[in-house]
Amino acid sequence: MKSDRLTGDVAVVTGAASGIDRAIAIELARHGAVVACADLDDTGCTRTVDEITEAGGKAFGVHIDIGDAASVDRAFAEVFDRTGKITVLVNGAAVTRFSQLPECSDEEWNFVMNINLTGAFRCLRAVHPYMSRTGGRIVQISSTSGKSGGSWAGPHYVASKAGLIGLTKYAAGYFVKDGIRVNAICPGVTETPLTDQGEHTAATRAQQVSGVPMGRIGTPEDTAGVALFLVSDESRYITGITVDVTGGRYMYGN
Repeated sequence: MKSDRLTGDVAVVTGAASGIDRAIAIELARHGAVVACADLDDTGCTRTVDEITEAGGKAFGVHIDIGDAASVDRAFAEVFDRTGKITVLVNGAAVTRFSQLPECSDEEWNFVMNINLTGAFRCLRAVHPYMSRTGGRIVQISSTSGKSGGSWAGPHYVASKAGLIGLTKYAAGYFVKDGIRVNAICPGVTETPLTDQGEHTAATRAQQVSGVPMGRIGTPEDTAGVALFLVSDESRYITGITVDVTGGRYMYGN
């Protein structure tokens, strides 16, 4: 364990089987939280749990399909039954498809929105009865695509991530009376299995790096550090904001 900043906290991290959310789960556990690694990918979740426990942290896996309300409700009830509380939620699970607007079918649009936006809403709704007993902190993983309109992943992904920013602001205002803070993170292009899909050729990556003042693509750990701050006491007077993790990209609108 790196520190005891989160000792006594129970954190649910959706999407914890891989990518940014896996890194967040590991980081929260390193600082003392008991982490419920929630994902549809049980095998990936087991790998995350094993890495945490082998390093001396505390974690367990929870099966969740955030596209299904009953599954979400069961998962949060399971975490509460096992631990007696839920004080941190990271809404990270997401999907993407790469169809651009002319080829994007209703079915594909609905699939992405159901996971990325409605899925996050379901988790907020499910966690509220538990978290309102103790107060808590929620972090939603959006994307700079939701602010810039970047179209690499198509209209459904961009719209879902923009909607997540609005949902964060609503939840921050609604939950504040219960002592719950809600913030969002907007990562830029980050090395994850999600961004390894589609048309990410070497030339595309070189172009992306050229637009980043810090000169590199982001890592999951870059975002995990910001998530740690947003669920720690150091950010106790912060709610309803979005934090860009971009290496300086989009600075002054460039």
